[in-house]
Amino acid sequence: MTITNITQVNGYDAHRLEQLEQKHQEAQKAAAGAQEGANDRISISEEGRLKAGALKAAQEGDGVRADKVADLKAKIEAGEYKPEGKDIAASLVKQELDVWG
Repeated sequence: MTITNITQVNGYDAHRLEQLEQKHQEAQKAAAGAQEGANDRISISEEGRLKAGALKAAQEGDGVRADKVADLKAKIEAGEYKPEGKDIAASLVKQELDVWG
């Protein structure tokens, strides 16, 4: 094979040629990345599903148990609510142990 005509590319033409080459390379990378991603898979354990469900339920709820709040309000208004310091402390310790194990 012989090459008989060689023209030098300079200035704007060279810049434009570099841009086209770069776009072509980016397109090839994107196509290769799309093909690789098509084979990716994820597997979630049963425990993970349970935790995700519990998290979703906790996020959807407002965290207020209306029946318990109404009961406590009624007891406070009636003067029947007399919390014990020991019970409160025990409850706080239990909550911490449940959270931190």
